[in-house]
Amino acid sequence: MENKLARLGNFILDILFPPICLVCRKRLDRSKTTNISESTNTNNFSFLCFSCSQKIQINNTAFCPVCFRRLPENKKTCHRESPFILAATGFYGDEILDRLIALLKYQKIKQAAVPLGEILSKYLIRNLKLEIRNFLIVPVPLHWRKEKQRGFNQTRLIADCLSKNTGLPVVKNALERIKNTASQVKLKDKEKREFNVQNCFVAEKSELLSGKNIVLLDDVFTTGATMKEAVSVIKKSGAKKIIGLVAAKT
Repeated sequence: MENKLARLGNFILDILFPPICLVCRKRLDRSKTTNISESTNTNNFSFLCFSCSQKIQINNTAFCPVCFRRLPENKKTCHRESPFILAATGFYGDEILDRLIALLKYQKIKQAAVPLGEILSKYLIRNLKLEIRNFLIVPVPLHWRKEKQRGFNQTRLIADCLSKNTGLPVVKNALERIKNTASQVKLKDKEKREFNVQNCFVAEKSELLSGKNIVLLDDVFTTGATMKEAVSVIKKSGAKKIIGLVAAKT
């Protein structure tokens, strides 16, 4: 009886509010939308049609954050002095990933955080096969002025979706951004990017990080200046293992 009512409810919703793919705007069949467990085992993601889901190229390795080489067995095999490994789900230029990030970050389409969270979950759990049961998710924060202007922190939204898919808790107040820095997108020079974010983070509650394993989450990784600065603060707060997780890298 409950299944029949659910199907009837979906039928009515499809007529009144037909769901469409976030990327290609093709109409979706609500009865064929994926759930959390399915999203980590297939390339079917919420708010995306089958065709767009299949186009996403998800990586199978982690990377060195210094030289960007792929890491065999997802372990530090080069530049071992780096305090973290880079887990980049895909690359800039991936049509679907780029579009989802832009929809969330610049067009304020919050639903785009859902498939991004599912895609990152699949990468972490199924593709990398990392042991992450004892990790915490720490989203890279925005300065409060920038967050107020945008209305939300896109990385926090992705973190919430990633948490639902992995069961990992999110620690949202571990880091604070104390400098309202210029957009990194406008700065092409690596040195200027590094200077721009220098000393922009503090860990007011270091006890939330001390002795913990951290998945530091951001949307993108270009030169890595923002993530490296955040990692430095987290490490000084006593964190143990750190995975820098992003949706896309250069």
